[in-house]
Formats: sequence, structure tokens, C-alpha cells
Amino acid sequence: MLFNQQEKLHDNKSRSTRNGSSEPAIEGLVHNLCKSLLKDQNPVKLEETTRSALRFLTNFNEFHHSNKDEAALVEAMKQKLHESGKIEHLYNIGLLHTRLQQNQSLTNRKSVLHFLLSMTNHCDEKAVGPSLSFRSGLLTSTPAPSIIGANDSRALNSLKGSCKYDSSNLSSVPYGSTHKDSLLSSQNFTSFGSKPFPNSSDHSSITPGPLGTMTSQQIMSSLVPSGLPTTQLPNSYRDKMLNNSKQMDDTDLIRQILFVFQSIESKDIKLNHRENAFCVASEVNVDRRGKQLLHRLCELGWIHLRISKFVKVRRDDRKYGLVGQAFCAALEQEISEYYRFVSVLQAQLQSSQGDSTSNKLTLHKLVVWASEPLERLKWIASLVDNCKGNSGECYRGGELLSAIHSFIQTGDEEARAITRRIMKIVSQPIVKVIDKWIYNGELQDPYQEFFVSADPAIGVEQLWYERYKMRTNMIPSFLPLEQANKILLVGKSINFLRLVCHDRSPILNNEPLPSHYRDLPAEGNVFDDQLNFAHDLMPRIDRAYKATSTHLLRVLNDRYKLNMHIHALRKFFLLGQGDFIRHLLDNLQDELKKPAEKIFRYNLQGHVEAAIRASNAQFEDKDVLSRLDFRILQRNKGDSGWNVFSLDYHADPPINTLITPQVTNEYLKIFMFLWRAKRVRHHLTEVWMKSMEYTRKLSPCIPELRGVLHKCHSLTAEMWNFVHQFHYYIAFEVLECSWADLQKTLGEAKDFDCVIRAHHNFLETLMRRCLLDKPSSNLLKGLRGIFGEILKFQVMHDEMFEESLRELKFRRNYQKNRDEKEAKGVWGQDDEEEEEEIQRQRTFRKDKVSGMRRQLSICAKAYQDLVIAFLHELTQATDCNLRNLSWRLDFNETYRNKSKNK
Repeated sequence: MLFNQQEKLHDNKSRSTRNGSSEPAIEGLVHNLCKSLLKDQNPVKLEETTRSALRFLTNFNEFHHSNKDEAALVEAMKQKLHESGKIEHLYNIGLLHTRLQQNQSLTNRKSVLHFLLSMTNHCDEKAVGPSLSFRSGLLTSTPAPSIIGANDSRALNSLKGSCKYDSSNLSSVPYGSTHKDSLLSSQNFTSFGSKPFPNSSDHSSITPGPLGTMTSQQIMSSLVPSGLPTTQLPNSYRDKMLNNSKQMDDTDLIRQILFVFQSIESKDIKLNHRENAFCVASEVNVDRRGKQLLHRLCELGWIHLRISKFVKVRRDDRKYGLVGQAFCAALEQEISEYYRFVSVLQAQLQSSQGDSTSNKLTLHKLVVWASEPLERLKWIASLVDNCKGNSGECYRGGELLSAIHSFIQTGDEEARAITRRIMKIVSQPIVKVIDKWIYNGELQDPYQEFFVSADPAIGVEQLWYERYKMRTNMIPSFLPLEQANKILLVGKSINFLRLVCHDRSPILNNEPLPSHYRDLPAEGNVFDDQLNFAHDLMPRIDRAYKATSTHLLRVLNDRYKLNMHIHALRKFFLLGQGDFIRHLLDNLQDELKKPAEKIFRYNLQGHVEAAIRASNAQFEDKDVLSRLDFRILQRNKGDSGWNVFSLDYHADPPINTLITPQVTNEYLKIFMFLWRAKRVRHHLTEVWMKSMEYTRKLSPCIPELRGVLHKCHSLTAEMWNFVHQFHYYIAFEVLECSWADLQKTLGEAKDFDCVIRAHHNFLETLMRRCLLDKPSSNLLKGLRGIFGEILKFQVMHDEMFEESLRELKFRRNYQKNRDEKEAKGVWGQDDEEEEEEIQRQRTFRKDKVSGMRRQLSICAKAYQDLVIAFLHELTQATDCNLRNLSWRLDFNETYRNKSKNK
């Protein structure tokens, strides 16, 4: 229907404008529009409605009207059509609005659109009830309605510039009166706080009383045209209006507001659950300004209700924990302060009753006095909302403390003071848990709120690493991570001393500070004298940390000789005890040459004990020697005894906290690497010694072997240079330097964690520089290939010299027989024997010597290729020590030149 009315209005107006008779045409259009809207076709009522509409259209722009723009009005029309089911007209509404915008003769499009929307709402409600904007247009040029609808008790608050009142609609009235100057004219009203209404020739002046105290007669007379007494109003309407307009004075309102301050509903101010706010009843007659003041004051009660509900729900919730209960207690303390403010207001209200002086409590004074509590409760409410978290579940423990502490970072001194007071109370459970933990090692955390967690199912063997963990999300934001780690370490050290070290002696300088010392103010602290964290808690943590850690290290070093065991690992696993390793190699080489399947523990036990007795290892502490042992590793097919033999070291509590099975495995890997390198060096030393000895025997007697011997010497020297440089790198640049760093770090260690961390870094450095870590796998593979080629050369060298010595023996026997015959006087040789000797030497020279040369050439070529590839990998290493090793291994660039010639 609204669509047809707008289209008809626009078409007729356009035609009338072209015909030059716009005013009569518009009046006719408005008349027709009102006729189509009214279901009651009474001519008198139709005429009066038409005049009201014309007055609205004529004077609408001179007064304040709806804040909605044209687009919002059009959208409201579309929404209306959509609700009524006329969806097919939605598109035409937009087209009509476009045509209205293109019409230059129509200057008040917004008023027309608002009027049409208001008239449509009237038809739907079966009563003419213009909105606030429509009623604003009724204030000038035409008389006011003489009859007011039954539901217009709130309409008295809608007049701009008059006594404030509110309504939702205004019924249609018969325009029987012809008055030109209405008492509803904006010139006849004044705002609250201005002068009384001016006198009128037809009506006595109306003077507004105190806020919200206009009488029913004043309200009635203000809405009746001049000269028309209220007794002429219909009795039914007058009775309804007088019954619906409930008069309230300031004292009654303030008394009810004080109840609302405590979140208690009164008879005229109820909690509207739909709007989630305290609202004044519709039948209460309060002007617009008064409603604004009441709304602002009701906000205080609504915020108090939110905080009170939170406290009520969480106060008895065990899942919320002790910190949560402390938070509720802090909120209750703040609410108690707020109740004192309410009680002061109540006393002020009682004392000012009947007082007409300026000391009387009014709504304006109440708003001023409530401004500070309102801001305080707003801050506390925002704090409560922040503590609920994003997921809807409230923060607990340290998370709750962090959420509260975040509110202390503000420039508002009052807000910061509130947060400090709350923090002082909420932090007490955590502070008490910290005291129990750092002084007694007891973790009293039944609700899992502390940032240290304990798992009793973990045995004492893993107490240091697994039983106690850090909950990083529970660390309060005002507590640095370093201090949190110290707190964890102190309690863990106390339990480690008692359960693992079996030491229950008192810890010096680890007693709680006197209470009077804790209460001293901390000037310059973030929390000032409210929490005393920097002045009290942090020094106590540092003091307990230092005392407990010092006591633990003293027990480990004095009673359990921790440092001595670390030195023992250096001597035996890292081959620091050189004489013991040399005797061990000499004693075990015959046994370890056997296949791994033929290696048995009882065969090696004696050799290991003999190496200990033959070296300075026999002077080690008995505890160290009792822990030193060896093991047979897992045997694989093709392994020799060298691949399955390893030393071992037994560690028990509390030493096994540092020397764990994982640490022992890393030492085992390093030992096997160094043991293989030591074996290669040992074998290469034997090759050199044999080569020097046999060369002196073979060179004079077998001249054809001189070239082979020279080639053998050259290759041996080349291998020896590689092994020597690599051993120098391992012994001095890896082991000694890393060991020196470890000793320095252990001397500076402040706690057992520092010792563990330093030892771990030491092993990590060894693994990396010994090419045992994952990134160095290619280097390790190449190095093992070089060591394998050296061991092959040692086997080939022994075979070659065995063959040569056998040839030397044949030649010496032949020469010996010849000398014996000459001594007997038998001159000359048997031709057959001489021919046989010559043929044998020719065969040796042609077959054996040539084969030796080929084997040496193949071995040298394979070895050099492996070294070139290894040096290439070294130059790309990230460790500068490895790059320096590549320079020493190829100091004269021999391998580089060979790689270029390929």
C-alpha cells in the first residue's frame, strides 16, 4: 500500500507542477492520501487529518526531527514491505526514491518520506500515531489536537524545548478548532531550567516545577488549544491520561535510585532483561533530562549487578582455585567500599528530607557524587571481563594474576591504585606457595594454580629432569622468567638433597625473613607498598637460590666427588690417560684381530686389568677404578674385535643425574671414534717401524725392490702426515680447548643446572667437532673411508714384506750354500741349480715386484681420492677449526693440484 501511495503522490505532484497549480494539487493529493489511509471515512475526521498532514509538511524542516537520513527512511520502508510480505515491491521503492531525487521542485523529500512512513505505521497500529519527528512538525502554524489517544502517556515528553516527556504515538484528532496560535507552539514553551512559560491571552502561564513534578492539570492545559478548557475533553480520555501520568518527586526517585545502586529493583525502576539495563517504568512522568540522569545513575547499579553476579558465581567454585577466591575477596572488599558510599548517600537523603535549602539532595547532585564510584566500578567491571578470557572460561592462578597485572599499566592514578589493592590480595596465595616451596620444598597447590607442577609417579632416578616441570602460561607477568626458573630450581634442589642425596642437614642462610622486614615499604617499586615484590619477594628468592644451590654443589663435590668422576671420564673415555690407552692397545691387539664372534669377556678381562696395573691409572681413586669397566657391543656380521670393544663407566645416584644413560652413550660414541683413530695411528706406527727395519735388510740384497720400498715409504709418510695432523686437531683443538672451557664454566657454576648445562655443551661441542653430529655425516663417512684405506694398506704392507722376506731368505740360502762349497774347495756351481735360481729370481722380479707396484699404485690412488673428497667437504664446513684443519692437511696444495689435473 505504501508503494502505491508514494507512486501516486509523485505522479500527481509532477502533473500539477507542470500545470502551474502546485499548491491546490498538493492539497488534493494529501487529501486523497489521507482518505486512502483512514479506514474511518468520517468527513470531519478526514478533514482534520488532512490539515494535520499539511501542517506537518509545511513546517517540518523548521524543527528538529528524526536523525534518519533519506537512505535510512527508504530502508525502513523496505523493511516494512518485507515484514508485510510484499517483497515484489522492494525494487520499485528504490526506483521511486530515485525519481523523487530527480524532481527539483520537491525540496523536503525527507519530510515526505518520513510522513509516508509514519502514516503507514499508523495504519498498521489502527491509530494515527506519528513518530517523534512527525510530532515535532505539529508544533507550529496549526492548532494542536484537541483529543489525545489513550496510549499517549509518554507523548508528553516529546516536545522539543518544553518540559521533557516521552511517548510513542499521538492519535488523530478532529480539527474543529480554528485557533491560529496553539499553546503547543514552540514559542510558548521553555526548556528545563529556563524561565516559566509566558502568559497567554487565552490561557494562564504554566510554570514547571522541580524535576518531574508537573501536575496533571498543567500537562492537560499545556496540550489544549487556547480558549478550550480541559473540562471539554472527553471524560474517557481525561481519566486515562490522568491515571497513566504518575507524578514523581526527586526524593522518591532518589530513594529508588539508591536501591538500584545495590542492584535491587524498585517499584518504578525495573531490570529489563531484554535490554540488559535498569529502566524507568513507562507510566512514570519524568521529563527528558530527568530520564537522561536516571539512565546514567542506573548504569551504576547495572555495573554493580555484573560484578556481584561474578563474585556470587565464582566465590564457591572450587575449580576457580585459591587465587580466584582471593580475587573474589578483593572484589567484595571494593564492593564494601562502594556500599559505604551508598550508606552516606542514604544518610544524606534522610537528613535532607523537608529541607528546602541548597543542601537538599537532588538528582543533579547525585550524578556528580556518583561520577567517581561509577568510574571506579567501570574499571573493576572491565577488570572482571578481562579475567574471563576469550574462550569464556575464567583465568586461574598465574594467568589470573597476569590478567590483573596488565591493568596496572595505565596512566590513571586512581585506576592504578585500585589494581594495586586487588593485586595485593590476589597475589597472597601464590606468595604463600612460593614460601613453602623455596623454604621447605613442599608444593601445596591443590588446584594446579602454581607455575611449578609435580608428578609423584616419576621416580627419584628422574627427579631432576621429569618430576618437576614449569607451566609457562601460569607464570605471572610481573615475575620475570629468570626468577621463575630460580623458584623452580630452589624447591627442586631441596627435594633432590632429601630424596636422592639423602642429605637432611639444614641449609645455611635459607630461612624466612622476619615479618617486620617484609612489611617495609618499597620505594620506587612498581607496586609501591601494596605488594612489596621487588623489595621483599625477589631478594628472598635470590637468597634462597644462592644458599640452596651452594649447599647442593658442596654435597655433590665433597660427599659424592662429582668433579672427580668428570675427570675420570676425561681420562678413560676421551683417552686422556695416554699410558693406559697405549698398554691397552698393545695388550688387546692380538685378541681384537679376531672376528667378533670369537671375542669373549673373560678373555679380555685380564688384559684390561694388566693395562691398569702397568699405567698410572692404578693410582686413581678406588671408587673410580671400581666403576671403570668395559663392554662388548652388539656384534654384526663381518665385524672384528676392534668394532665391538668399548670401555664403560658405572654411575649411580646422585652421579647418574649428570652421567645419565644418554650421556654415557654420547661418551661411548666419542670413545669409539677416538679409539678407531688411535688404532689407525697405532697400526701406522707399526707400519713405519717395520718399513724402516725391513728396508735395511731388503734394499742391499734385493735391488729390484728399491722402487717398491720407496713408493711404500712415500705412501706411509703421506698417511702419517694425515693421521698426525688429525690427531693434533682432536687432541688440542677439540679435547683440550673444550675441556678448558668446561673447567672454567664449572668453576663459575652457581647451581646444579649450570653444571648439567656446561657438561651438555661440552659433549655437544665434542660431537660437533669430532664429526659425530648429523650435519657432519658426510665428513665422518669420508674420514672412515680414509681410515679404512690406511688399515688396508697396513695389511698389504705386511703381506708385501712377508713375500719380500721370503725371497730374501731364498737368496741368502743360495748364497750360503755357495759359500759353503767354496770353503770346502769345490769350485763352480751346478748348472742346473744356477739355472733354477736365475729363473726363480726372474719370476719374483716379473710377477711379485710388478704386483706390489700395482697394489701400491691402486692403494695410493684410492687413498688420495678419498683425501681430496674429504678436503673438499672440509672447506665447506661452517666450523672455522675444520677449515683450518683442511689447510694443515694440504699445506703445500698437493691434493688441490691433483684435483685440478683430473
